[in-house]
Amino acid sequence: MKIFNKTILALMLMAVSAIGFAQDAEDAFNISEFQYIGSARTLGMGNAFTAVGGDLGAISINPASSAVLRMSEFSISPAFINANGSANYLDERSRSRFSKFGLTNFAYNQNLEMGRSFGLVNINFGMAFNRVKSFNSITTASGRVKAGENGSSWLADKACQLENYNTNDRGNYNSDIPWATQLAWNAYLIDELDDGTLLGSTENIDDYGNIFLADDIYQNFTRQTKGGIDEIALNFSGNWNDNLYFGVNANFYSVDYVVNEWMSESSFKSSIFDSGFENFEHSYWQSTSGSGVNIKAGIIFLPTKHLRIGATIQTPTWYTLTDNWQESISSEFDNGNEDWAETPLGQYDYRVTSPFRYSVGAAYTFGSKGLISVDYEEADYSSMYMTDYYGSNAPFSAENRYINNNYRKLYSFRAGTEWNLSSGVTVRAGYSCYERIRNPYQEYVSFGFGFNLSRSALFDVAWQGQVDNVEDFTLYDQYADTIRVPEGSATNKNNKLVCTLRLKF
Repeated sequence: MKIFNKTILALMLMAVSAIGFAQDAEDAFNISEFQYIGSARTLGMGNAFTAVGGDLGAISINPASSAVLRMSEFSISPAFINANGSANYLDERSRSRFSKFGLTNFAYNQNLEMGRSFGLVNINFGMAFNRVKSFNSITTASGRVKAGENGSSWLADKACQLENYNTNDRGNYNSDIPWATQLAWNAYLIDELDDGTLLGSTENIDDYGNIFLADDIYQNFTRQTKGGIDEIALNFSGNWNDNLYFGVNANFYSVDYVVNEWMSESSFKSSIFDSGFENFEHSYWQSTSGSGVNIKAGIIFLPTKHLRIGATIQTPTWYTLTDNWQESISSEFDNGNEDWAETPLGQYDYRVTSPFRYSVGAAYTFGSKGLISVDYEEADYSSMYMTDYYGSNAPFSAENRYINNNYRKLYSFRAGTEWNLSSGVTVRAGYSCYERIRNPYQEYVSFGFGFNLSRSALFDVAWQGQVDNVEDFTLYDQYADTIRVPEGSATNKNNKLVCTLRLKF
Protein backbone atom coordinates (compact mmCIF):
# COMPACT_ATOMS: atom_id res chain seq x y z
CA MET A 1 0.00 0.00 0.00
CA LYS A 2 1.40 3.38 -1.03
CA ILE A 3 0.96 6.32 1.35
CA PHE A 4 0.27 9.37 -0.84
CA ASN A 5 2.20 12.42 0.30
CA LYS A 6 2.89 15.17 -2.21
CA THR A 7 5.85 16.68 -0.38
CA ILE A 8 7.57 13.37 0.33
CA LEU A 9 7.04 12.13 -3.20
CA ALA A 10 8.44 15.30 -4.70
CA LEU A 11 11.61 14.74 -2.71
CA MET A 12 11.76 11.00 -3.31
CA LEU A 13 11.41 11.09 -7.10
CA MET A 14 14.49 10.15 -9.07
CA ALA A 15 15.71 12.44 -11.84
CA VAL A 16 12.96 13.03 -14.38
CA SER A 17 13.76 12.98 -18.08
CA ALA A 18 13.94 16.31 -19.86
CA ILE A 19 10.85 17.77 -21.46
CA GLY A 20 10.22 16.20 -24.84
CA PHE A 21 13.30 14.58 -26.32
CA ALA A 22 16.69 15.83 -25.17
CA GLN A 23 19.98 15.24 -26.92
CA ASP A 24 22.40 14.15 -24.21
CA ALA A 25 25.82 12.69 -23.45
CA GLU A 26 24.72 9.15 -24.38
CA ASP A 27 23.75 10.36 -27.86
CA ALA A 28 27.14 12.03 -28.29
CA PHE A 29 28.95 8.86 -27.21
CA ASN A 30 26.78 6.71 -29.44
CA ILE A 31 28.06 8.36 -32.61
CA SER A 32 31.60 9.02 -31.35
CA GLU A 33 32.48 5.38 -30.75
CA PHE A 34 33.71 3.28 -33.69
CA GLN A 35 33.49 -0.52 -33.84
CA TYR A 36 34.95 -1.37 -37.24
CA ILE A 37 33.41 -4.03 -39.51
CA GLY A 38 35.03 -3.63 -42.93
CA SER A 39 35.84 -6.66 -45.09
CA ALA A 40 35.66 -10.37 -44.29
CA ARG A 41 39.43 -10.55 -43.95
CA THR A 42 39.69 -7.69 -41.46
CA LEU A 43 36.62 -8.90 -39.52
CA GLY A 44 37.95 -12.46 -39.37
CA MET A 45 41.11 -11.16 -37.69
CA GLY A 46 39.20 -9.03 -35.19
CA ASN A 47 40.12 -5.88 -37.18
CA ALA A 48 43.64 -6.00 -35.71
CA PHE A 49 45.08 -4.35 -38.82
CA THR A 50 46.89 -1.22 -37.63
CA ALA A 51 50.26 -2.84 -38.40
CA VAL A 52 49.18 -5.32 -41.10
CA GLY A 53 47.62 -3.39 -43.97
CA GLY A 54 47.18 -4.83 -47.44
CA ASP A 55 43.36 -4.88 -47.36
CA LEU A 56 40.86 -2.25 -48.50
CA GLY A 57 38.63 -2.99 -45.50
CA ALA A 58 41.50 -1.79 -43.30
CA ILE A 59 41.72 1.70 -44.83
CA SER A 60 39.38 2.91 -42.08
CA ILE A 61 41.70 1.39 -39.46
CA ASN A 62 44.99 2.64 -40.93
CA PRO A 63 45.17 4.77 -44.11
CA ALA A 64 48.62 3.28 -44.79
CA SER A 65 46.95 -0.09 -45.40
CA SER A 66 46.57 0.58 -49.14
CA ALA A 67 50.30 1.40 -49.49
CA VAL A 68 51.13 -2.28 -48.86
CA LEU A 69 49.23 -3.25 -52.02
CA ARG A 70 51.36 -3.65 -55.16
CA MET A 71 48.43 -4.04 -57.56
CA SER A 72 45.21 -2.16 -58.16
CA GLU A 73 42.29 -3.78 -56.37
CA PHE A 74 38.51 -3.76 -56.06
CA SER A 75 36.53 -5.29 -53.20
CA ILE A 76 32.87 -5.64 -52.24
CA SER A 77 31.49 -7.10 -49.00
CA PRO A 78 27.81 -7.95 -48.59
CA ALA A 79 26.82 -8.91 -45.04
CA PHE A 80 24.10 -10.66 -43.09
CA ILE A 81 23.53 -9.08 -39.67
CA ASN A 82 21.56 -10.76 -36.91
CA ALA A 83 20.54 -8.99 -33.70
CA ASN A 84 19.03 -11.00 -30.85
CA GLY A 85 18.30 -10.28 -27.24
CA SER A 86 17.05 -12.05 -24.16
CA ALA A 87 15.75 -10.68 -20.87
CA ASN A 88 14.80 -11.98 -17.45
CA TYR A 89 12.02 -9.85 -15.99
CA LEU A 90 9.39 -10.66 -13.36
CA ASP A 91 10.34 -14.36 -13.43
CA GLU A 92 9.80 -14.57 -17.19
CA ARG A 93 12.41 -15.03 -19.89
CA SER A 94 11.81 -13.26 -23.21
CA ARG A 95 13.71 -13.73 -26.46
CA SER A 96 13.63 -11.61 -29.60
CA ARG A 97 15.60 -11.22 -32.82
CA PHE A 98 15.67 -9.66 -36.25
CA SER A 99 17.97 -9.93 -39.25
CA LYS A 100 18.91 -7.77 -42.21
CA PHE A 101 21.26 -7.68 -45.19
CA GLY A 102 23.67 -4.84 -45.82
CA LEU A 103 26.97 -3.76 -47.31
CA THR A 104 29.97 -3.32 -45.01
CA ASN A 105 32.71 -2.62 -47.56
CA PHE A 106 32.98 -1.33 -51.13
CA ALA A 107 36.36 -0.06 -52.26
CA TYR A 108 38.68 0.61 -55.15
CA ASN A 109 42.42 1.28 -55.08
CA GLN A 110 44.58 2.44 -58.00
CA ASN A 111 48.23 1.45 -57.70
CA LEU A 112 50.93 3.44 -59.52
CA GLU A 113 54.44 1.99 -59.63
CA MET A 114 57.21 4.58 -59.67
CA GLY A 115 59.68 2.32 -61.53
CA ARG A 116 62.30 2.23 -58.81
CA SER A 117 63.40 -0.18 -56.08
CA PHE A 118 64.32 2.43 -53.48
CA GLY A 119 62.89 5.71 -52.26
CA LEU A 120 59.25 6.19 -53.26
CA VAL A 121 58.48 2.78 -54.74
CA ASN A 122 54.74 3.17 -55.41
CA ILE A 123 51.77 5.38 -54.58
CA ASN A 124 48.07 4.60 -54.33
CA PHE A 125 44.85 6.52 -54.78
CA GLY A 126 41.60 5.02 -53.61
CA MET A 127 38.11 5.32 -52.28
CA ALA A 128 36.67 3.02 -49.62
CA PHE A 129 33.21 2.67 -48.16
CA ASN A 130 33.32 0.92 -44.78
CA ARG A 131 30.82 0.54 -41.98
CA VAL A 132 32.41 1.67 -38.71
CA LYS A 133 29.47 1.20 -36.31
CA SER A 134 26.36 -0.98 -36.23
CA PHE A 135 23.38 0.05 -34.08
CA ASN A 136 21.26 -3.08 -34.61
CA SER A 137 19.83 -4.49 -31.38
CA ILE A 138 16.57 -5.67 -29.87
CA THR A 139 15.33 -6.27 -26.32
CA THR A 140 11.94 -7.52 -25.16
CA ALA A 141 10.86 -7.84 -21.53
CA SER A 142 7.50 -8.91 -20.15
CA GLY A 143 5.97 -10.30 -16.98
CA ARG A 144 3.23 -10.18 -14.37
CA VAL A 145 3.40 -7.52 -11.65
CA LYS A 146 1.81 -8.73 -8.41
CA ALA A 147 -0.60 -6.44 -6.60
CA GLY A 148 -0.04 -5.59 -2.95
CA GLU A 149 1.67 -2.99 -0.86
CA ASN A 150 4.83 -3.18 -3.04
CA GLY A 151 3.04 -3.33 -6.39
CA SER A 152 4.05 -0.73 -8.97
CA SER A 153 3.19 0.38 -12.49
CA TRP A 154 4.41 2.65 -15.27
CA LEU A 155 1.21 4.70 -14.98
CA ALA A 156 1.72 5.20 -11.24
CA ASP A 157 5.17 6.59 -11.97
CA LYS A 158 3.68 9.06 -14.46
CA ALA A 159 1.01 10.12 -11.96
CA CYS A 160 3.73 10.87 -9.44
CA GLN A 161 5.66 12.87 -12.02
CA LEU A 162 2.58 14.99 -12.70
CA GLU A 163 2.49 15.98 -9.03
CA ASN A 164 5.43 18.31 -9.73
CA TYR A 165 3.49 20.34 -12.28
CA ASN A 166 0.26 22.25 -12.63
CA THR A 167 -2.20 20.11 -14.55
CA ASN A 168 -3.78 21.65 -17.63
CA ASP A 169 -6.92 20.91 -19.61
CA ARG A 170 -6.74 17.55 -21.27
CA GLY A 171 -5.82 17.80 -24.91
CA ASN A 172 -3.61 20.83 -24.35
CA TYR A 173 0.14 20.61 -23.92
CA ASN A 174 2.22 22.19 -21.19
CA SER A 175 5.81 22.68 -22.31
CA ASP A 176 6.99 22.09 -18.72
CA ILE A 177 5.64 18.55 -18.46
CA PRO A 178 7.48 15.47 -19.86
CA TRP A 179 5.80 14.19 -23.00
CA ALA A 180 5.07 10.67 -21.75
CA THR A 181 3.36 12.09 -18.65
CA GLN A 182 1.28 14.52 -20.73
CA LEU A 183 0.20 11.73 -23.05
CA ALA A 184 -0.96 9.58 -20.13
CA TRP A 185 -2.91 12.57 -18.79
CA ASN A 186 -4.50 13.40 -22.14
CA ALA A 187 -5.51 9.75 -22.72
CA TYR A 188 -7.30 9.68 -19.32
CA LEU A 189 -4.79 7.25 -17.86
CA ILE A 190 -4.20 9.62 -14.94
CA ASP A 191 -7.20 10.67 -12.85
CA GLU A 192 -7.47 13.76 -10.66
CA LEU A 193 -9.74 13.50 -7.62
CA ASP A 194 -11.71 16.41 -6.15
CA ASP A 195 -8.98 17.11 -3.61
CA GLY A 196 -6.28 17.25 -6.28
CA THR A 197 -4.99 13.73 -5.69
CA LEU A 198 -3.60 12.15 -8.85
CA LEU A 199 -3.95 8.42 -9.54
CA GLY A 200 -2.71 6.20 -12.34
CA SER A 201 -5.55 4.17 -13.86
CA THR A 202 -3.92 1.03 -12.47
CA GLU A 203 -4.31 2.34 -8.89
CA ASN A 204 -7.13 2.43 -6.34
CA ILE A 205 -7.40 4.57 -3.20
CA ASP A 206 -8.96 3.51 0.11
CA ASP A 207 -10.85 5.55 2.71
CA TYR A 208 -7.60 6.43 4.49
CA GLY A 209 -5.99 7.97 1.41
CA ASN A 210 -3.70 5.02 0.77
CA ILE A 211 -2.99 4.43 -2.91
CA PHE A 212 -2.12 0.95 -4.16
CA LEU A 213 -1.91 -1.19 -7.27
CA ALA A 214 -5.47 -2.49 -7.54
CA ASP A 215 -4.73 -5.91 -9.03
CA ASP A 216 -2.09 -7.84 -10.94
CA ILE A 217 -1.13 -6.33 -14.30
CA TYR A 218 0.91 -7.59 -17.22
CA GLN A 219 3.77 -5.44 -18.51
CA ASN A 220 5.38 -5.73 -21.92
CA PHE A 221 8.31 -3.70 -23.28
CA THR A 222 10.27 -3.79 -26.55
CA ARG A 223 13.19 -1.64 -27.67
CA GLN A 224 14.66 -1.97 -31.15
CA THR A 225 17.51 0.02 -32.67
CA LYS A 226 18.64 -0.02 -36.30
CA GLY A 227 21.17 1.65 -38.54
CA GLY A 228 24.86 2.43 -38.42
CA ILE A 229 27.67 4.85 -39.21
CA ASP A 230 29.16 4.54 -42.69
CA GLU A 231 32.47 6.03 -43.74
CA ILE A 232 33.63 7.08 -47.19
CA ALA A 233 37.41 7.49 -47.16
CA LEU A 234 39.30 9.30 -49.91
CA ASN A 235 42.73 7.74 -49.55
CA PHE A 236 46.27 8.55 -50.64
CA SER A 237 49.20 6.37 -49.63
CA GLY A 238 52.79 5.64 -50.52
CA ASN A 239 55.56 3.06 -50.07
CA TRP A 240 59.05 4.20 -49.14
CA ASN A 241 61.85 1.63 -49.55
CA ASP A 242 59.41 -1.27 -48.98
CA ASN A 243 59.73 -0.79 -45.23
CA LEU A 244 57.84 2.43 -44.52
CA TYR A 245 54.23 2.77 -45.64
CA PHE A 246 52.26 5.97 -45.07
CA GLY A 247 48.76 7.14 -45.83
CA VAL A 248 46.15 9.79 -45.19
CA ASN A 249 42.35 9.80 -45.44
CA ALA A 250 39.76 12.48 -45.79
CA ASN A 251 36.85 10.68 -44.11
CA PHE A 252 33.18 11.53 -44.61
CA TYR A 253 30.50 9.96 -42.42
CA SER A 254 26.81 9.25 -42.79
CA VAL A 255 24.81 8.62 -39.61
CA ASP A 256 21.57 6.64 -39.62
CA TYR A 257 20.19 5.69 -36.20
CA VAL A 258 16.58 4.72 -35.44
CA VAL A 259 15.03 3.78 -32.09
CA ASN A 260 11.57 2.29 -31.61
CA GLU A 261 10.15 1.57 -28.15
CA TRP A 262 6.81 0.10 -27.05
CA MET A 263 5.56 -0.11 -23.46
CA SER A 264 2.20 -1.56 -22.43
CA GLU A 265 0.31 -2.59 -19.31
CA SER A 266 -2.91 -4.61 -19.25
CA SER A 267 -5.28 -5.85 -16.56
CA PHE A 268 -6.41 -9.42 -15.95
CA LYS A 269 -9.77 -8.33 -14.48
CA SER A 270 -10.72 -4.73 -15.26
CA SER A 271 -13.67 -4.66 -12.81
CA ILE A 272 -11.26 -4.64 -9.84
CA PHE A 273 -9.84 -1.27 -10.95
CA ASP A 274 -11.94 1.73 -9.94
CA SER A 275 -11.12 3.26 -13.34
CA GLY A 276 -12.18 0.15 -15.26
CA PHE A 277 -8.67 0.00 -16.71
CA GLU A 278 -8.10 -2.59 -19.42
CA ASN A 279 -4.83 -1.62 -21.14
CA PHE A 280 -2.60 1.07 -22.59
CA GLU A 281 0.22 1.09 -25.12
CA HIS A 282 2.87 3.80 -25.31
CA SER A 283 5.16 4.07 -28.35
CA TYR A 284 8.24 6.21 -28.92
CA TRP A 285 10.17 6.73 -32.14
CA GLN A 286 13.40 8.64 -32.69
CA SER A 287 15.73 8.95 -35.65
CA THR A 288 19.13 10.59 -35.85
CA SER A 289 20.62 11.39 -39.23
CA GLY A 290 23.46 13.57 -40.37
CA SER A 291 27.02 13.75 -41.60
CA GLY A 292 30.53 14.20 -40.26
CA VAL A 293 34.09 14.71 -41.41
CA ASN A 294 37.63 14.13 -40.11
CA ILE A 295 41.22 13.56 -41.24
CA LYS A 296 43.16 10.41 -40.40
CA ALA A 297 46.84 9.60 -41.03
CA GLY A 298 48.86 6.47 -40.39
CA ILE A 299 52.12 4.63 -40.93
CA ILE A 300 53.34 1.04 -41.03
CA PHE A 301 57.06 0.49 -40.39
CA LEU A 302 59.11 -2.70 -40.75
CA PRO A 303 62.15 -2.44 -38.41
CA THR A 304 63.00 -6.07 -39.20
CA LYS A 305 61.92 -8.55 -41.85
CA HIS A 306 59.21 -10.10 -39.69
CA LEU A 307 58.19 -7.33 -37.29
CA ARG A 308 55.68 -4.65 -38.32
CA ILE A 309 54.77 -1.55 -36.27
CA GLY A 310 51.75 0.62 -37.05
CA ALA A 311 50.33 3.88 -35.69
CA THR A 312 47.49 6.28 -36.55
CA ILE A 313 46.14 9.62 -35.46
CA GLN A 314 42.69 10.96 -36.20
CA THR A 315 41.33 14.45 -35.73
CA PRO A 316 38.03 14.98 -33.92
CA THR A 317 34.99 14.21 -36.06
CA TRP A 318 32.73 17.20 -36.65
CA TYR A 319 29.11 16.06 -36.96
CA THR A 320 26.03 17.98 -38.03
CA LEU A 321 22.93 16.06 -36.95
CA THR A 322 19.15 16.18 -37.06
CA ASP A 323 16.92 14.38 -34.57
CA ASN A 324 13.27 13.62 -35.27
CA TRP A 325 10.98 12.05 -32.69
CA GLN A 326 7.38 11.37 -31.79
CA GLU A 327 5.41 9.64 -29.01
CA SER A 328 1.87 8.35 -28.79
CA ILE A 329 -0.33 6.49 -26.33
CA SER A 330 -3.63 4.61 -26.53
CA SER A 331 -5.96 3.55 -23.72
CA GLU A 332 -8.94 1.23 -23.29
CA PHE A 333 -11.46 0.91 -20.42
CA ASP A 334 -14.17 -1.61 -19.69
CA ASN A 335 -16.95 0.93 -20.28
CA GLY A 336 -15.98 1.03 -23.95
CA ASN A 337 -14.05 4.28 -23.76
CA GLU A 338 -10.94 4.41 -25.91
CA ASP A 339 -8.54 7.34 -26.12
CA TRP A 340 -5.45 8.16 -28.09
CA ALA A 341 -2.95 11.00 -27.79
CA GLU A 342 0.10 11.93 -29.84
CA THR A 343 2.83 14.52 -29.54
CA PRO A 344 3.70 16.87 -32.39
CA LEU A 345 6.52 15.66 -34.62
CA GLY A 346 9.69 17.00 -33.03
CA GLN A 347 12.81 18.06 -34.87
CA TYR A 348 16.09 19.56 -33.73
CA ASP A 349 19.38 20.34 -35.50
CA TYR A 350 22.61 20.31 -33.53
CA ARG A 351 26.34 19.58 -33.72
CA VAL A 352 28.63 17.11 -31.96
CA THR A 353 32.42 17.12 -31.87
CA SER A 354 33.78 13.66 -31.14
CA PRO A 355 37.21 13.11 -29.56
CA PHE A 356 40.67 12.93 -31.09
CA ARG A 357 41.83 9.31 -31.21
CA TYR A 358 45.00 7.37 -31.86
CA SER A 359 46.02 3.74 -32.27
CA VAL A 360 49.19 1.67 -32.19
CA GLY A 361 49.70 -1.89 -33.36
CA ALA A 362 52.28 -4.59 -33.84
CA ALA A 363 52.35 -7.67 -36.03
CA TYR A 364 54.79 -10.53 -36.43
CA THR A 365 54.91 -12.50 -39.66
CA PHE A 366 56.17 -16.05 -40.09
CA GLY A 367 57.28 -15.75 -43.68
CA SER A 368 54.45 -16.73 -46.01
CA LYS A 369 52.95 -19.09 -43.42
CA GLY A 370 50.99 -16.59 -41.35
CA LEU A 371 50.99 -13.75 -38.83
CA ILE A 372 49.73 -12.57 -35.47
CA SER A 373 48.67 -8.99 -34.77
CA VAL A 374 47.53 -6.81 -31.87
CA ASP A 375 46.06 -3.26 -31.76
CA TYR A 376 45.41 -0.70 -29.07
CA GLU A 377 43.18 2.32 -29.73
CA GLU A 378 42.27 5.13 -27.32
CA ALA A 379 40.01 8.18 -27.27
CA ASP A 380 39.24 10.67 -24.49
CA TYR A 381 35.44 10.91 -24.47
CA SER A 382 35.45 13.66 -21.85
CA SER A 383 36.42 15.97 -24.73
CA MET A 384 33.14 15.38 -26.61
CA TYR A 385 31.32 18.64 -27.17
CA MET A 386 27.75 19.54 -28.15
CA THR A 387 26.34 22.79 -29.54
CA ASP A 388 23.22 23.89 -31.35
CA TYR A 389 23.24 24.13 -35.14
CA TYR A 390 24.65 27.67 -35.02
CA GLY A 391 27.54 26.73 -32.72
CA SER A 392 26.18 28.07 -29.43
CA ASN A 393 26.93 25.86 -26.42
CA ALA A 394 24.33 27.55 -24.21
CA PRO A 395 21.56 24.96 -24.87
CA PHE A 396 24.01 22.16 -23.98
CA SER A 397 25.86 23.66 -21.01
CA ALA A 398 24.53 20.99 -18.63
CA GLU A 399 25.26 18.13 -21.06
CA ASN A 400 28.80 19.36 -21.76
CA ARG A 401 29.45 19.74 -18.04
CA TYR A 402 28.19 16.20 -17.48
CA ILE A 403 30.42 14.86 -20.27
CA ASN A 404 33.46 16.61 -18.84
CA ASN A 405 32.83 15.30 -15.33
CA ASN A 406 31.66 11.74 -16.05
CA TYR A 407 33.31 10.53 -19.24
CA ARG A 408 36.96 9.55 -19.52
CA LYS A 409 39.56 7.91 -21.74
CA LEU A 410 38.37 4.58 -23.12
CA TYR A 411 40.33 2.01 -25.06
CA SER A 412 39.71 -0.79 -27.52
CA PHE A 413 41.93 -3.83 -27.88
CA ARG A 414 42.04 -6.05 -30.93
CA ALA A 415 43.99 -9.23 -31.68
CA GLY A 416 44.04 -11.52 -34.70
CA THR A 417 45.89 -14.23 -36.52
CA GLU A 418 46.01 -15.56 -40.07
CA TRP A 419 47.54 -18.79 -41.41
CA ASN A 420 47.97 -19.95 -45.00
CA LEU A 421 47.40 -23.64 -45.66
CA SER A 422 49.12 -25.51 -48.46
CA SER A 423 45.79 -26.04 -50.21
CA GLY A 424 45.45 -22.32 -50.96
CA VAL A 425 43.02 -21.84 -48.09
CA THR A 426 43.62 -19.23 -45.38
CA VAL A 427 42.21 -19.54 -41.85
CA ARG A 428 41.71 -16.55 -39.55
CA ALA A 429 40.60 -15.83 -35.98
CA GLY A 430 40.24 -12.65 -33.94
CA TYR A 431 39.12 -10.99 -30.75
CA SER A 432 38.10 -7.39 -30.03
CA CYS A 433 37.19 -5.64 -26.80
CA TYR A 434 35.67 -2.16 -26.46
CA GLU A 435 35.73 -0.45 -23.08
CA ARG A 436 32.46 1.26 -22.10
CA ILE A 437 31.34 3.69 -19.42
CA ARG A 438 28.55 1.56 -17.98
CA ASN A 439 28.70 -2.14 -18.78
CA PRO A 440 32.16 -2.05 -18.74
CA TYR A 441 33.11 -3.97 -21.93
CA GLN A 442 31.73 -5.16 -25.26
CA GLU A 443 33.60 -8.20 -26.55
CA TYR A 444 33.54 -10.01 -29.89
CA VAL A 445 35.13 -13.18 -31.24
CA SER A 446 35.52 -13.94 -34.94
CA PHE A 447 36.86 -16.49 -37.37
CA GLY A 448 37.06 -16.71 -41.14
CA PHE A 449 38.44 -18.35 -44.25
CA GLY A 450 40.05 -17.11 -47.44
CA PHE A 451 40.07 -18.88 -50.81
CA ASN A 452 42.30 -18.15 -53.80
CA LEU A 453 39.93 -18.49 -56.77
CA SER A 454 42.70 -17.51 -59.19
CA ARG A 455 45.82 -15.36 -59.25
CA SER A 456 43.65 -12.24 -59.43
CA ALA A 457 40.45 -13.26 -57.61
CA LEU A 458 40.02 -14.04 -53.91
CA PHE A 459 36.98 -14.83 -51.84
CA ASP A 460 36.82 -14.37 -48.06
CA VAL A 461 34.13 -15.18 -45.52
CA ALA A 462 34.03 -14.31 -41.82
CA TRP A 463 31.69 -14.54 -38.86
CA GLN A 464 31.77 -12.29 -35.79
CA GLY A 465 29.78 -13.01 -32.64
CA GLN A 466 29.25 -10.84 -29.58
CA VAL A 467 30.15 -12.29 -26.20
CA ASP A 468 27.31 -12.33 -23.65
CA ASN A 469 27.14 -9.06 -21.73
CA VAL A 470 24.40 -8.83 -19.10
CA GLU A 471 22.97 -5.43 -18.13
CA ASP A 472 20.47 -4.68 -15.36
CA PHE A 473 17.49 -2.42 -16.10
CA THR A 474 14.22 -1.00 -14.82
CA LEU A 475 11.38 0.21 -17.07
CA TYR A 476 10.62 3.27 -14.94
CA ASP A 477 12.03 5.17 -11.98
CA GLN A 478 11.69 4.40 -8.30
CA TYR A 479 8.88 6.79 -7.44
CA ALA A 480 8.25 6.10 -3.72
CA ASP A 481 10.21 4.49 -0.91
CA THR A 482 7.51 1.89 -0.17
CA ILE A 483 7.19 0.73 -3.78
CA ARG A 484 9.32 -2.00 -5.33
CA VAL A 485 10.05 -1.20 -8.97
CA PRO A 486 10.77 -4.47 -10.84
CA GLU A 487 14.34 -5.02 -11.95
CA GLY A 488 15.44 -7.16 -14.87
CA SER A 489 18.56 -8.23 -16.71
CA ALA A 490 19.09 -8.22 -20.46
CA THR A 491 21.62 -9.63 -22.91
CA ASN A 492 22.07 -8.25 -26.43
CA LYS A 493 24.07 -9.81 -29.25
CA ASN A 494 24.98 -8.42 -32.65
CA ASN A 495 26.31 -11.16 -34.93
CA LYS A 496 27.62 -10.66 -38.47
CA LEU A 497 28.39 -12.86 -41.45
CA VAL A 498 30.45 -11.05 -44.10
CA CYS A 499 31.60 -12.25 -47.52
CA THR A 500 34.17 -10.35 -49.62
CA LEU A 501 35.12 -10.67 -53.26
CA ARG A 502 38.53 -9.17 -54.07
CA LEU A 503 39.71 -8.59 -57.63
CA LYS A 504 43.31 -7.63 -58.38
CA PHE A 505 44.54 -6.20 -61.69
